[in-house]
Amino acid sequence: MKVKISHVLGLLAVLSMLVGLAAPQALAAPPAQQPAPPDAQTKLADPNNLFPNGIGEVDCTGVNLVVGTQVGPQIASPVQNFWQQWGAKTGGTVELQEFPFGDLFEKIRTGFISGASPFDIIIYASDWAGDIMGPGYVLEVPQKVQDQVGYGYLIPTYRDRILSWGGKVYGLPYDGDAHMMYYRRDLLTDPKWQAEFKAKYGYDLPAPPNTWKQYYDVAEFFNGKEIDGQVIYGAGTAFKRKAQSYWTYLGVAAAFAKAPDDPAYFFDPDTMEPRINNPGFVEALKLYVSLSKVGPPDVINWDVGDIRGNFPAGKLVLAIDWGDVGPLAADVNSSVVVGKWGSALEPGTEKYWDSRRGEWVDATKETGNLNQAPFLAFGGWVQSVTKTTKNPECAFDFAAFMGNQNMSQLLVTYPGSGVNPHFFSDLNNLEPWLKIGMTEQEAQEYLNAVRDIINHPNAVVDLRITGAAEYFDALDTQLARAVAGEVDAQTALDEVAKQWNAITDRLGRDQQKKQYREMLGLPTE
Repeated sequence: MKVKISHVLGLLAVLSMLVGLAAPQALAAPPAQQPAPPDAQTKLADPNNLFPNGIGEVDCTGVNLVVGTQVGPQIASPVQNFWQQWGAKTGGTVELQEFPFGDLFEKIRTGFISGASPFDIIIYASDWAGDIMGPGYVLEVPQKVQDQVGYGYLIPTYRDRILSWGGKVYGLPYDGDAHMMYYRRDLLTDPKWQAEFKAKYGYDLPAPPNTWKQYYDVAEFFNGKEIDGQVIYGAGTAFKRKAQSYWTYLGVAAAFAKAPDDPAYFFDPDTMEPRINNPGFVEALKLYVSLSKVGPPDVINWDVGDIRGNFPAGKLVLAIDWGDVGPLAADVNSSVVVGKWGSALEPGTEKYWDSRRGEWVDATKETGNLNQAPFLAFGGWVQSVTKTTKNPECAFDFAAFMGNQNMSQLLVTYPGSGVNPHFFSDLNNLEPWLKIGMTEQEAQEYLNAVRDIINHPNAVVDLRITGAAEYFDALDTQLARAVAGEVDAQTALDEVAKQWNAITDRLGRDQQKKQYREMLGLPTE
């Protein structure tokens, strides 16, 4: 019988008190604003040298490191594919233990609370920092290791926000995440489809869609058409429970519920009252549910892996995912859409809900532009060395091997790795992207989309406070009920708000408010 994660987390909270491990009081680290090296944005990585800066110069003969992460190929496969190179140089071995994403947090945290963690290194969601870094379950990263990895060359959004807690660095880089839109450029620019679309909807077929309404219309228009002998579907959307799908919904909701002049998104920063059931989030959930009608018949059972398989296979016109689809769509060995696709920021909305004003705002009238709010969903996978490891020197060396600047350049262009750009050098060199099969237009558009998301003034930073996994599990459950038609959008999100308040009160409203304000860069006094 599968136990719900919310029940497990409640039990873990009790166990924490019994063994004397109080809820973490350390605050999420504010952006460190560390000065970047003068060549941070121009230095090119060298993927032919995976052992820069003294990495691999330790003797790990007889040492076996246990690494815990999610089931691959995404995220897990780089460890499996490259650890032997590290082992040949150091004498060490690596055992990779993989768990379904829905069970990963439980597996990691249960080991820490029991005091018998089986892992030397964990690769985990940066959102979980409050429950992993905060209580001191992992070791602070030595300055020497930071230098080996190339911390100064990381994009500050990722370096300063996801690798630290309480002003100390506990994480090593592995991945940088943000949601983006993928579309079939060849179909959206075909004169035949342009004429038919305009005749039906009364406006030009957008390439790509600029609003979520346009996104739905395009998906509806193409859904079920037979093109070149193959049935094609309008949109690929992640809906599956316990499979990261709630991040897709939150990315849709951002344009509806994130005001440009308000840094907060998930909660009211003064009271920690949830915003998740306000009219903006409710309207977004209605749209999210409607996307299940313009995709494959079984799309409500899809996770992001299904999108990554079906978009390159030419079965989808539109899709939302992290950066993974780009390299997969460009892979000449497996993709049928090479040279036919494009990418962009997620669509915007003409109107958004302003939580502070308590009303809908017409963005096109106030600013002359759509409201866009790119979502830094998940934030990225990070590595940490556990406090219980018996081999910290070897563990840090292997983590540095997997997370250094040169390895990153290799992995971000490696189809199926699950690793997305997070170093400046991942973005400042077009050549590696062209080598994997992207056209110059596709590569420029893809990299520009990543830059635009990171630099957007209304970008939404993912939730990164103690209990984030609990908050998201409560949301995940109710989203699944809404998609299944068991409850309407308002009822689902009212229940989420109720549960979020209960979690906040149990963990301590004052503590949670301090962490949330710290996360947003707001004063805590």
